[in-house]
Amino acid sequence: MEESISDRPSSRTQVFHRSCFAMNTRFSMVLVDIDSETAEAMATGVERDLRALERLMSRFDLESPVSDLNRRASENAVHPPDGLWEILSLCRDYWQRTRGAFDITLWPLNQLWREHFDRGEEPTEEAIERARQRVGLERLHLDETDRTVRFESEGMSIDLGGFGKGFALERVAASLRTQGVERAFLSFGESSITVLGSHPHGPAWPVGISDMFDPQENVRIFQMRNESLSTSGTTPYNGMGGERVFGQIVNPRNGRPIEGYRTMSVASPSGMEAEVLSTALLVTPERDRAAILSGFSNVSAVEIVYHSSAGEYVPRSEWQYGF
Repeated sequence: MEESISDRPSSRTQVFHRSCFAMNTRFSMVLVDIDSETAEAMATGVERDLRALERLMSRFDLESPVSDLNRRASENAVHPPDGLWEILSLCRDYWQRTRGAFDITLWPLNQLWREHFDRGEEPTEEAIERARQRVGLERLHLDETDRTVRFESEGMSIDLGGFGKGFALERVAASLRTQGVERAFLSFGESSITVLGSHPHGPAWPVGISDMFDPQENVRIFQMRNESLSTSGTTPYNGMGGERVFGQIVNPRNGRPIEGYRTMSVASPSGMEAEVLSTALLVTPERDRAAILSGFSNVSAVEIVYHSSAGEYVPRSEWQYGF
């Protein structure tokens, strides 16, 4: 996703831009009409906050609270830091509100499929079922009294990759607002974006959803103001050969990856909700999506499905909501 070049601010507008690597991707921040010294201080604070959130949520940092939880919670109840407790409580709430479509416990299934993809084969139904016995947020017990976390099944593991960027964007946006920032563009890579206020050269920030096979072309433009946008997709990961194409997103309802080329983009006033829903809707049958979205406010969403035509993949808008 990129801001349309034709809608960039004029040269008279003071614009500050800063990028850094955080949460396994590039984070970019654009601040408008703020003097350089103030903007530099804000950027330093944002980067410091992102580092702290990454240390809190990363499953790949062996010293993180998430790694500690993954190591010990199958055997004993674990007291996580307050920040992680808050995150796990939010994730449980979103799991319930999405009817199980959003689930942070899918790592055993993800790992199973990746290992088999690397060998060019599908896992057996028995292997899938064994992995499914180690996933499901109903097996993650949060003791509200003692504020402890325990895994019901051995081998369970949580992964906040489908939540952390949205959570971080919401925290950064709130911090900038308290410091008086009225217009800003925040993004993790091209998949998670939050904007404050209006574009300096128009009433909204135009954000395009890129064609999966032709990144220079946009298949949809969102006109954004004081909201967030998240896109999830079935990034091709087909080590199988043949015509079947598997993505890297696993459906928690059947333990199998989504097939075909498709993306789901969700705009919401909440960065967390945009992030959660972009994945949850992608794994949810079309007939059930409206029921999930009825529990959320001011959300719009579009699914793009790519069809093979004359040897090329052509994008089509297959489903949309809230437009």
